[in-house]
Amino acid sequence: MVLNAGAVVAGYTIEEVVGRGGMGTVYRARNPSLPRSDALKVLSAELSQDAHFRARFEREAELAATLDHPNIVAVYSRGETDGQLWIAMQYVAGSDADKELTQGRMSPQRAVYIIGEVAKALNYAHRRHLLHRDVKPANFLLAHNDERVFLADFGIARALDEVVGLTQTGMVMASVAYASPESLTGEPADHRSDIYSLGCSLYRMLTGRAPYARSGGMAAVGAAHLTEPPPRATDLAPHLPTAMDAVIAKAMAKNPAERYQNTMDLAYAAARALDETTDAVRLTPPPPMPPYWPGENSPGRSQPNPSGMAAPYSHRPGQLHSGPSSPNGAGSSWLVPAPPRRRRRVRMAAAIAVVVALVAGGVIGFVALKGDSDPVYQAQTLVHQRGETVVSAQPRAVAAAGPGDGDAVLSLGVQPVAIVSTGGSLPSWEKQLVVDDVRVLPDAAPAAIGAAKPDLIIDTSDIDDAAYKALAALAPTITRPQGASDWTWQSQLEWIGRILGRGDQAKSLLDTVAATQSEIRDAHPAFGGKSIQVVLVADNGVSVAVAQSGAARYLQGLGFRYPSDLGTAGAGGQTRSVPDPAQLNAAPTDVRLLMRTDQAAGGGSYNGLPQAFSAYRGITVIVDDPDTVAALNAPGYAATNFLNTALVNQLARQIR
Repeated sequence: MVLNAGAVVAGYTIEEVVGRGGMGTVYRARNPSLPRSDALKVLSAELSQDAHFRARFEREAELAATLDHPNIVAVYSRGETDGQLWIAMQYVAGSDADKELTQGRMSPQRAVYIIGEVAKALNYAHRRHLLHRDVKPANFLLAHNDERVFLADFGIARALDEVVGLTQTGMVMASVAYASPESLTGEPADHRSDIYSLGCSLYRMLTGRAPYARSGGMAAVGAAHLTEPPPRATDLAPHLPTAMDAVIAKAMAKNPAERYQNTMDLAYAAARALDETTDAVRLTPPPPMPPYWPGENSPGRSQPNPSGMAAPYSHRPGQLHSGPSSPNGAGSSWLVPAPPRRRRRVRMAAAIAVVVALVAGGVIGFVALKGDSDPVYQAQTLVHQRGETVVSAQPRAVAAAGPGDGDAVLSLGVQPVAIVSTGGSLPSWEKQLVVDDVRVLPDAAPAAIGAAKPDLIIDTSDIDDAAYKALAALAPTITRPQGASDWTWQSQLEWIGRILGRGDQAKSLLDTVAATQSEIRDAHPAFGGKSIQVVLVADNGVSVAVAQSGAARYLQGLGFRYPSDLGTAGAGGQTRSVPDPAQLNAAPTDVRLLMRTDQAAGGGSYNGLPQAFSAYRGITVIVDDPDTVAALNAPGYAATNFLNTALVNQLARQIR
């Protein structure tokens, strides 16, 4: 039922309908407390009543709310009213790329510019291990005069992807028109699936037609995505440069490894193909992408390129064919997907039959088809602080019991059966990596870990002999490596990578972190050389992070200078107690990062702090967001990615 103007939903006053679809209705609604209008999407009763969708929606809306980028529609809130789910988002006054296209207002230059802006949004999300999964022109919102381009429906698209049995024909058609082959067949899909959809969107915006649009309906379109070579844009738009065909062919390659490996490369190639002198897309070179994604290399998934990047043109037989010039004008080659291996062809035939049957019935489902086997695991004997453990086969049910162990295991693409996490709940950066059922435990109690039936337990905490024996009685248990002295999250990731047979992946992730921090230093020169100290305020007292702490090392990676005269914690600790906070002012620093977990914390205020903190003469940055505090206290690869946005943005606002 469509709501009338003046109706109230969760305090939002409906002003007008701005869009309708199979998912529900979007309204412009007056914010209940601020002088602005928001976009309120009220989901259909059918979706709202689906228990599986509701659970996914709650989780994905929370993840979408963490995205903070000028090209992504901001998510403000979500909830349920009268049995229907709703989500409040940033309202964009203007149009969308699909409407502009159908009304004849889409030039090639404008299309390439919009693709470039959307590429920025996707690149940002992909670096945080978030996929969109419904990239299409209708989700490219355009402010008046294209002043800003926004990508909409993060979170909702992801939640929908997990729902089985949707029957809204319009929604199914939109999904199939831009769907990657791997998403249709149920094979593993990572950020390159979004890249395929972005390539489809570019084709439609340049030609006015979706790829493989033809008679035969959705079944024919779905089969074409799986079997036919990428379409040539110049067949429908002969005024386009032939180099654009090569761009689309690469973006829509059947094999993800043969596509552009990040969205910015696609944007650059499109701009160059359109006009070597164009300034339609003003971009800076793309940062390196994290090469491994949640769930990659799990059973049934093939080994990705350890470098995380594919060569611009692959030279395997049958892949390089004569044709239009390449995007950079360096030759006369363009990509055509290689003939699939026989094993893949058998799977593909079965997948086509499934897609045809499902689409013919108005339902798009995802069928889990087993892929190639895991890489061969090399048996090894691991010498650690509590003895030696022989691991002869790939662990299939890992329990991550020590601080940071869960972050490392998940970042390496392994879904553990159990994770020990403070308070019995995962921080947001780990939640977004979980795709299977995982037991989250408040402590490493042997009975609780045993209930998860692990075949390997990893506990790199300072575990004593009695605790180790209790865990080892359940399953082979590995602690820190013998002789580990300077134990950091980086050495933890490398060690766990070795345990799991993913050492190359661990090194690639560490290279990615180093490159990202270099980019942050370049982007924020104001950080460089400034002295900083991290002070922790809790209900039981005040402490300061020492120079060898994870928090100090992270900030040093951003370019800050951390004083070495703050003392040591001893026994591998991260902090030392400060009985009198006034002592901290005796050796002034440029910046003080104040991490608050005390009961009076909240809203970034000084409320409840001792007077000594007000007397500090430098810049005070108050951090009281629990996730940010937790990430600084328990660093890891995923935690660092989280801090690179959440904390860096806060620092940049105050340090200039």
